[in-house]
Amino acid sequence: MNIDKLKDKNWNLLIPYLGNELSDVALQEGISLSKVFRAGLVLFRANATLEEKTNLAAIAVDLRSKYNIRVETYVPEGHSEDLLFALAHKTESILILIGHNRKLSSLNSGIGKTIRRLRKSRTPFIMIPQAMHSKDFRNIAYVMGYQKQEKEKILWASYFGRLHNSKIHVIVPKASDQFFKVGINGNMTAMEKLYNNIEISHINVPLPYNIHKIHDAALAFSEKEKIGAFLTLTTLQLDIFDLFGGSQEKKLVRNSQNVPVLCINPRDDLYVLCN
Repeated sequence: MNIDKLKDKNWNLLIPYLGNELSDVALQEGISLSKVFRAGLVLFRANATLEEKTNLAAIAVDLRSKYNIRVETYVPEGHSEDLLFALAHKTESILILIGHNRKLSSLNSGIGKTIRRLRKSRTPFIMIPQAMHSKDFRNIAYVMGYQKQEKEKILWASYFGRLHNSKIHVIVPKASDQFFKVGINGNMTAMEKLYNNIEISHINVPLPYNIHKIHDAALAFSEKEKIGAFLTLTTLQLDIFDLFGGSQEKKLVRNSQNVPVLCINPRDDLYVLCN
């Protein structure tokens, strides 16, 4: 895809804004991400009071004036979750932004419940820690896995590279099992082909951990290298370990390194920004 065609897209970032401190965390990150993706902001609050509608409109005016970015507000009546997903589609929102403090999210629910709700969305979501990180988005990271859905992470990272000249750090786990090795190597080949073809700056980072133990090391690496966002796939089918210990993405989101985690919901029809 030609980079100019990407820049011409009329994308948005969707922020459920409930007036709490964590909503402001998401909003601040939205300002930064709007520059990365040349995107506008969509502020959403369902079933708002008159005062809440007035406050949201005032925030939009202030953002337009200070940052010269497109800002829209939507304050519909109805079931907030259904409205959120419908609005993401209607406004061509490429990401939903959620703030969190490792326990609660800006949706006024726990991290686990928030992730379960947002797994239903076609739109990826980024979980932003309250302890705001001091990095920008010049460095992006993800762990290369063995499943075919990994190509969604490969593609999403490429958008940061194409639009923001970000450097992509591809963390490669150690694989001795032939099944895992074949899958990881196949995905690495696909990644190299795409990134080299569209000239994405990237570096492969082998770490001496298997796919079950790689993520703690990957987060430590992310902190050291000032990674602006860590990409992961959400878990569609939880196993018994996920049910008792929490899903992998929940553990990642609650990382102590305060790295934002971009969660991509795998789908049979690959969600991409462009063909």
